[in-house]
Amino acid sequence: MVLRVIFIFSFLFLFSCGVEDAEEQWSASAIENGEKLYTIHCTRCHGATGDLGASGSKNLQISTLNTDAIQKIIREGKGAMPSYVKTLNSEEKLSWLSEYVISLRN
Repeated sequence: MVLRVIFIFSFLFLFSCGVEDAEEQWSASAIENGEKLYTIHCTRCHGATGDLGASGSKNLQISTLNTDAIQKIIREGKGAMPSYVKTLNSEEKLSWLSEYVISLRN
């Protein structure tokens, strides 16, 4: 019984810490949040500055796509790029990421 109580309190403590951290993760400005998302999901192929070109990815520094077109590609994927609709599951995250992608342009 004592072990069960300890386990429950430990679980609740860890869960509450995780929720707080998740909320703090997105407390920065839109462009900083977009950079975080880009680092997590995009640098592997596009590189830190948007011009890596791995796996056939496009050079984001010279892209002329508007916000709507960028968000459509993020949602649906294109070519070798997979859809991120389930991963970036809010309009806010799509907005942050597309704003950051546009900021990479020369």
